[in-house]
Amino acid sequence: MNFLQQVFVLLSTPPGNLIYHLVLLFALSFALGQVWVNWRESRFPQQRRAMGGLLLLLLLQVGLFLISGLGWQGVVNLPVFLPPLQRALSFLMLLWVTWLWLFPEPSTPGDTLTILASLAVAIGALFGLANWGEIPPGTPYNQTFQAALWGWVSLFWSLAGLALLILRRPNGWEFGMAFFLLMLSGQVLSLLLEHGGDYAGGIRLAELAAYPLLLALANRFPHQGQQKPLPRPSAATEAGEKPVERRRYSADPKAVHALLELGSDLEGSKLHLAMARAVAQVMLADLCFLVFSGDDGRQIIFAAGYDLIREEPIEGASVPREMAPMLASAVQRGRPLRLPASSTSADVRGLAQLLGLEQIGHLMVVPIQTLEREVLGGLLLLAPYSNRQWTAEDQTFLSNIASDLVPLLQRHRRVLEFQEYQAQVAQLNEKLKGLENERATLQMQVEALKGEIEKARLGEARAQEQIQELTRLLAESQQALQELRAQNVELEASLQRRGTSEEVRQLERELRNALIEVARLQNQLGESNARILELEDALKHAPSQRFAEQAEVIASTAQELRQPLSSLMGYVDLLLGESVGTLSPMQRKFAERIKASIERLRSLVDDLIQLTLIESGLASQKPQAVDLNKIVDAAISYTSAQMRERNITLHLELPSELPPLYVDPDAIQQILIHLLQNATMASPVEGEIRLRVEMKEENGREFILLQVSDSGGGIPEEDLPRVFTRLYRAENVLIQGVGDTGIGLSLAKSLTESNGGRIWVHSDPGIGATFNVLLPIARL
Repeated sequence: MNFLQQVFVLLSTPPGNLIYHLVLLFALSFALGQVWVNWRESRFPQQRRAMGGLLLLLLLQVGLFLISGLGWQGVVNLPVFLPPLQRALSFLMLLWVTWLWLFPEPSTPGDTLTILASLAVAIGALFGLANWGEIPPGTPYNQTFQAALWGWVSLFWSLAGLALLILRRPNGWEFGMAFFLLMLSGQVLSLLLEHGGDYAGGIRLAELAAYPLLLALANRFPHQGQQKPLPRPSAATEAGEKPVERRRYSADPKAVHALLELGSDLEGSKLHLAMARAVAQVMLADLCFLVFSGDDGRQIIFAAGYDLIREEPIEGASVPREMAPMLASAVQRGRPLRLPASSTSADVRGLAQLLGLEQIGHLMVVPIQTLEREVLGGLLLLAPYSNRQWTAEDQTFLSNIASDLVPLLQRHRRVLEFQEYQAQVAQLNEKLKGLENERATLQMQVEALKGEIEKARLGEARAQEQIQELTRLLAESQQALQELRAQNVELEASLQRRGTSEEVRQLERELRNALIEVARLQNQLGESNARILELEDALKHAPSQRFAEQAEVIASTAQELRQPLSSLMGYVDLLLGESVGTLSPMQRKFAERIKASIERLRSLVDDLIQLTLIESGLASQKPQAVDLNKIVDAAISYTSAQMRERNITLHLELPSELPPLYVDPDAIQQILIHLLQNATMASPVEGEIRLRVEMKEENGREFILLQVSDSGGGIPEEDLPRVFTRLYRAENVLIQGVGDTGIGLSLAKSLTESNGGRIWVHSDPGIGATFNVLLPIARL
């Protein structure tokens, strides 16, 4: 025990502690140098990872050595901060050594845990420095609570590292186990035997014995100087002659390019198989695969493969990213990757399971990417039979081959995209033809309806003529009756004056004849009145019934148009979303035009249905108390895209409080949408639209006035009476200053009147037009 305590004191005080620092520095430097040499030969990512960890350890040890040297020279006051700092740095180095032994390959959980633990050590060091200043001077650091805490934390960390190392068993895990056992013995000795002094001599003694074992990190993975592919036996070898070194390649990249040009006209998997076979033959690789990354990044697609030893193709497959994470990352990011057969990564296990092999040998992946760094795929080489180790020279040679595959893959992809576009265009054409047929049928029905309406109007005109004729006859009958009554009065007067019997009889006969004529005229008058009532009733009901039946036919036909329109819209959205391939600028432009036309046609069909139902009396309004602010917001949101396309500025004027309206909310929203769309189309590009809402009072009743003003230059006065009609488009030219080219304004008028309001337009020549909608306010 006394001997150990003397050793502890020697390693904790000058000049013995100088030996401690120099041994650790030399051990880390030699380990880093050896790993660097091996990395230059193999270029394995594991060696680069080990270099990073060793470099960090070396920097920490150099920093601790410099601080200690400054203290020995009296530049800084060592007892003030060095004991807690040295204990924290010692544990931090143990933490990163654990990382080096346990995670030789990238591991997101392991890397994250190590970084978080390092941050916790840094915070603990700051607290330790702050607390050390409060301890009475002369108190040995080893007798403090924080020294004991660092000792126990280091002990438990070493135990956890040893347990994980035994479970994971990475390459060279035996040396790691020896490292942790040495550190555990030093930590136990320090906790049991050291009760004085400021430094942990037991831990330093363990570090002197354990850190030289880090030299084994350089040999955890094979490198070019360690392992070479075994040549196959030949007749010359059996005869005792010196074996000839096995060729690494069977052709140069130009030969590969010429070979692939012969198969460039192949399609699909045949071209991929030709590529894999050519690369395997040139690289003398046991297995060669052409791999791609899935569209969602969660799949790795093995398009084709070739087994050079068995000389047979390997079927393609799609595997999840979790089965080969490093391979997926290399292909997606366009970075080469080489893994040794002894790697503990999930890629080695996953590929062995996929191919049904016990081990896949050494692995090399080279991306296939354009000059613009666009990754098209990757070439994967495996050596499960020959155990060939891939070198940096092999990687460069394979990269040259991959560059020759770029034009072929690009042309193949363009061909596939063109075929997909052709199929989609054909489907769209079929849908458009069906839609055109439906449109023609609907147009014929509309024309037939127009003819029926015209007939009804002619019948109404004839009925009006008959009513006028009967009214004239009735007036003549009334006049004749008045004349007869006047004659009757004259006869009675004459009878009273003359009084002769003959004259009386004569007058009686004339009076009787007059009364008969009066009765006949009265009967004729009654028949005329009955005929008038019949004509008026027929005029009211017959045309409206025919119109209602025809309106139902139109509404049903238009309803059937919605399904193909929705299908067309779905296909166009599929194209624009590029879920089936990337669109060129010209293709995207055409697809957007098709989408705009479909939306326009669907809007016209909806307007036609609603207007037909309203005029036929089949539409029912659902009035309710509504908040006008919500309706205005919805209408502006619906038309905002159209305004942005024309760079239109909208000015909104709303009062702070608005009473509720007792109207149909959908109808009022459609009125605003049609008025805003009309103002947008009537206004020039970069024009202005103003939407104003205010309260009005007329004849003791309160109303809300909606005004939509545009900057389209106004409407000529002679065209104002036909702004709200819906037949002028077929008979006259378009009205200047009106943006609506369909039935939107006519529908707005019908909806306004059906909700108890009225609509009119006011025009300012040279400025624009203002559409006004007056609606009654609900009083609940």
